[in-house]
Amino acid sequence: MTERPFTLVACQAGPCRPFPPDRDVLPRLAEAVRRCPHGVLVRTGCLLRAPRCRSQVPHDSGCYLVVQPCDAGRRPRGAAMAIGPILTHADADAVAAWLIDGDLAARRLPPRLRAPTSATPHR
Repeated sequence: MTERPFTLVACQAGPCRPFPPDRDVLPRLAEAVRRCPHGVLVRTGCLLRAPRCRSQVPHDSGCYLVVQPCDAGRRPRGAAMAIGPILTHADADAVAAWLIDGDLAARRLPPRLRAPTSATPHR
């Protein structure tokens, strides 16, 4: 378990919503955050403004996350990292282990889980 503070933001809009519901990975991520005394989980709407996000058709795709290292006062410390898509429970478990370990370097995540950084964040 890490003592390093972080905020995990999980998109729950459109294609990031679990479909079907048994593919919901948020409980696994929430459990990891609970194990970190300075971790915070935020569920939000669209993070990426990607074309897939504007589609009304259900997708068989996973959710995207943003992790922001911060200090105990919730002030950002370092770059926010986009993660995803989280497609399976194994993906969620890999992210959970990464969070619990506390070394929030993107290079420590499996390459497939490192989201492209070219997406325009919501403002």
